[in-house]
Amino acid sequence: MIRFAVVAGVVLGAGLMAPGASAQEVRDVHVKESEGRVAAVGPGFTLKLTRHGITTNVVDEEFGDPATGNEIVRQVIDLAGRTFRPFVCENGTYTIKSGTFERTWRFSLLERRPAPYPERFHAGFPGFVTPFLGEFDATVTDETGETLRVLISDLAYEARTENGGFRGTYPIHGFVVDQKGKIRDRISLFGRFRSGPGGANAAYWIEDRGTCHQTADLGWGEPNTDRVVVTGPLLVLPFNSPVITPRR
Repeated sequence: MIRFAVVAGVVLGAGLMAPGASAQEVRDVHVKESEGRVAAVGPGFTLKLTRHGITTNVVDEEFGDPATGNEIVRQVIDLAGRTFRPFVCENGTYTIKSGTFERTWRFSLLERRPAPYPERFHAGFPGFVTPFLGEFDATVTDETGETLRVLISDLAYEARTENGGFRGTYPIHGFVVDQKGKIRDRISLFGRFRSGPGGANAAYWIEDRGTCHQTADLGWGEPNTDRVVVTGPLLVLPFNSPVITPRR
């Protein structure tokens, strides 16, 4: 999975610090979606996704919580020449050929997430992301060899709640676009996690409003990670989660 890949080495260079009081403030990412457009607003950034591309604007001084002292981390993953899980959708299966995954995030609290977040996830990503901003732009081919484009916004926001619990918001939205500019498939997966102090009364679920439905065994050898909801190489929550399908 590449949302949180190549992170262990980045943590050491990011200079994680202990949380200040302002890191306790609860904010979030807010998403509005329609059949052909997604707009998102988070702390210090805006995003617009259409069949034509992804447009983002990041204000460094407002991105996440600068008061923590943790730096903004930026990475670009080149997708060419690597093997990734294909996207499985109602109107086709799409294999990645080339592209980029641009990622921007800032850590806040250096704390463990509650169960059932697996140990492998903690080891690779030991801090809350407030927020995570991912822009995925890839060339793919379907079963017939037709070339298409996949555009995805991959967002996350994690925070401690006012009563000492944990909350996480994980929206992934995208379009599979053919060479005529027509949207062939839509990705709309919105993961949510809420718990009280110490993980008490944890509740989590994924809302699926799109046409791409897929699960995978992460191969981590840990319980509760054999039917994880994914879309291609991206995961929503790193453990098996119930899926609900609201009316479109």
